[in-house]
Amino acid sequence: MGKFLVFLIAGWSGFFVMSLELLSGRILASDFGSSIHVWGGIITVFMLSLAIGYLAGGSLSLREPSLKKLSLLLAAAAAATIPVVLLNEPVLEYISSLIPDPRYGAAASSMTLFFLPTIICGMVSPYAVRLLVQDSKHSGKLTGVLFFVSTFGSAAGTILTSFYFVLLFDVHTILWMLIGISAAVAVLTLVAGNKSQGIPNKLLSFSCLLLALGLATPSRAETVIHRERSAYRDILVFEQDGMRCMRFSRKITARQSCFYLGDPDKLAFRYTRMMMGALYLVPNPRRILIIGLGGGTLPNTLSSLYPDSEIHAVEIDGAVIKVAEKYFGFRSRGKMKIFEEDGRMFVKRAIRKKEAGYDLIFLDAFDQEYIPEHLLTKEFLEELKRIMVPGGVLAANTWSSSKLYDHESATYESVYGKFFNLKDANRVILAKRGGLPSMDEVKRNSRALAPALKRFNVEAEFLLPLFSTRKDWRDNARVLTDRYSPSNLLNAK
Repeated sequence: MGKFLVFLIAGWSGFFVMSLELLSGRILASDFGSSIHVWGGIITVFMLSLAIGYLAGGSLSLREPSLKKLSLLLAAAAAATIPVVLLNEPVLEYISSLIPDPRYGAAASSMTLFFLPTIICGMVSPYAVRLLVQDSKHSGKLTGVLFFVSTFGSAAGTILTSFYFVLLFDVHTILWMLIGISAAVAVLTLVAGNKSQGIPNKLLSFSCLLLALGLATPSRAETVIHRERSAYRDILVFEQDGMRCMRFSRKITARQSCFYLGDPDKLAFRYTRMMMGALYLVPNPRRILIIGLGGGTLPNTLSSLYPDSEIHAVEIDGAVIKVAEKYFGFRSRGKMKIFEEDGRMFVKRAIRKKEAGYDLIFLDAFDQEYIPEHLLTKEFLEELKRIMVPGGVLAANTWSSSKLYDHESATYESVYGKFFNLKDANRVILAKRGGLPSMDEVKRNSRALAPALKRFNVEAEFLLPLFSTRKDWRDNARVLTDRYSPSNLLNAK
């Protein structure tokens, strides 16, 4: 029984620490994003913490090792995780304000929140080895079995957390479950290994209370009408100032899509009206591709304007599609098709199949941080160009002010040459395969489209003054490529 309990604690400890590491990425994403730089900081902290834990556990095992002390290590790891649940939001807000760089901010946040519980988990394995090994003859075999059990637990924690738990529960609920189960395993070990029942029974009651509180406690007091979990993010739908909006992070300003409750056709964001300026370059598109759905504003508007046109909307997150349909009035109608797929994978597949080209492509794919890095590179823009008909137009929603601005501009210029640069709070890049039309042609098209676009609050008086081809970026800006695209890092500098 003693050996079984040692293996149980070792296996669960592996499960616990890998679940915690995966959830740390979700916890940090709202403030630092989920780029490779953020994960680099997280993984570094977890590896260092485990390394220190191995040393500390080995030293502790020399001081009268016992099963009771091993179980208390697991209980201590659970207790050290409680502040992660209770304090992660104010801690992250404070650290992100001090250290906006995602590399160092993520590392500092991981150190603050996860350093202690991970060290304690790291202490379990060497301590467990000391309990199992009674003579040198069987030391190798027992150590191998223990490492197998611990690593198997880590694999189970990884697959269950990433594939299932994040779809079924919010992050706080999962953490409370991990804390409660850890406390319960510790109590089970004490009950089985110690005849004195007083303390274990109290610990059991405490662990059950922790789990019940975690499951019953709401994540946060917020004015939201819906929360949707997905494999990529937490999606919130809220209403404010007569609008219904979607966001991917807890920051109320990070709105992905909105519409007016009293006038759903009216475009709420200035950038969506700027995107519609692409129609001044191609006033009668027959095939349209939209990468990035949000609340479905663009496909809804375009399908109303061009009911006979073929529209393909691509969205990687099925939960976003579900929310758009249920809360934003989005629906597939006419010749519109919805594809739940990564935008770049969709484009690559279209190239391989040599499908008919698009007259108009809208690139509006954002996560809670910025445009995904693989949708910013020269190679991707060249792939988009390959699926455009001669004279086809690309409209890309980007930022008007960021450290990435020069690199992004240079990248678009390297593929499409001169482009229209519409700058407001956002920046919309309008590029055309084969070269831009003259402003006289743009103005003629704007007049022809004015009656149809008025319903959607798209007016030439707002758009035409924004059309500019002036180069306002550095000549030596580096082009973003698949091998060099640290976009999230550059934006944070």
